[in-house]
Amino acid sequence: MRAIKIIAFILIILVVGVLGLIYGLPSKTHMERKVVINAPAYKVYQELITYRNFKKWSPWAVKDPAATYTYSGPEFGPGAMFSWSSETPDLGNGSMEILLTEKDKRVVWEMRFDGYESDPTASFLLNSISEKETEVIWTYDEEGVEGFSKIFMLGIDGFLGGDYEKGLELLKARVEGLPNFSMRIEPGRVNGYYYLGLEDSTLNEPSLLETKMAINFGELESYMNQNDIEPKGKPLSMITKSGNFNVKFVCGIPVAQQDTIFSDRIQMSYQDSTLVLVGRYYGSYAGIPNAYEEVEKFASYYNYSITGGGWESYITGPESQVDTSQWLTEIYYPVR
Repeated sequence: MRAIKIIAFILIILVVGVLGLIYGLPSKTHMERKVVINAPAYKVYQELITYRNFKKWSPWAVKDPAATYTYSGPEFGPGAMFSWSSETPDLGNGSMEILLTEKDKRVVWEMRFDGYESDPTASFLLNSISEKETEVIWTYDEEGVEGFSKIFMLGIDGFLGGDYEKGLELLKARVEGLPNFSMRIEPGRVNGYYYLGLEDSTLNEPSLLETKMAINFGELESYMNQNDIEPKGKPLSMITKSGNFNVKFVCGIPVAQQDTIFSDRIQMSYQDSTLVLVGRYYGSYAGIPNAYEEVEKFASYYNYSITGGGWESYITGPESQVDTSQWLTEIYYPVR
């Protein structure tokens, strides 16, 4: 009987000791891995602000090819969500959400695992080494860990470190394998706006089209000056129909609000809010057709579906810059 009491006492001491040890463990943990990618920071950033292509470099996707995935929220940026369901114990069920983005510098994800009490975060820190090199630091941070979960946190480096290393290896291969686009192209969202538009046509010859557009923009500006209408954005244009001999186009200038138009040639139009791909092209207007082609290739590579005709907005041009290499034209395509 006495021996049983001694054993019980020893067990109590051990339990109290273990509980005390657990209580004394830190309630937060941090782990990180890093890699250098031979690409500018913005190319890495584009991969991290959306879950659209996450499976192509995820270290966990190969563990269960039968896993199911669901996407919700916006296509990119804060609020974008990715959920998975798997019968594989290493994966289970869970979701991730983009919490924060700092352009070309930082992206923060929150991770949620079914049956797990805390929601750790994964951060990607982008440090530009040069125009063609970026150090990527992938971190794991968890706070408010309680109870026996603290013991699990002691082994987090060994448990996740290898997956992080594999993921960075795959991310590096994907980014370094990107097509060599000559301009920056990225997803964005256009808020709806009104614009004064003038539709016209001419022979399908670039110099004639450029001249006709310049005349029509002059007509729009003259009408706005005569009627005290303030512009609310940069001039834009779009090709509405293109054939072997003729081309139809619209020249437009955004305005603050809808108004009555007293002109047979000028109309008030509205551009709906939409998800877009935006290409920032620097150069003479002769290179704009190639810029459209690059945005189309980008859409294909990143699995975007183009939902309508593109348009261009003239940010800087001959009115402010003599050097054509400084002319900035933004190319827009609506996508989903």
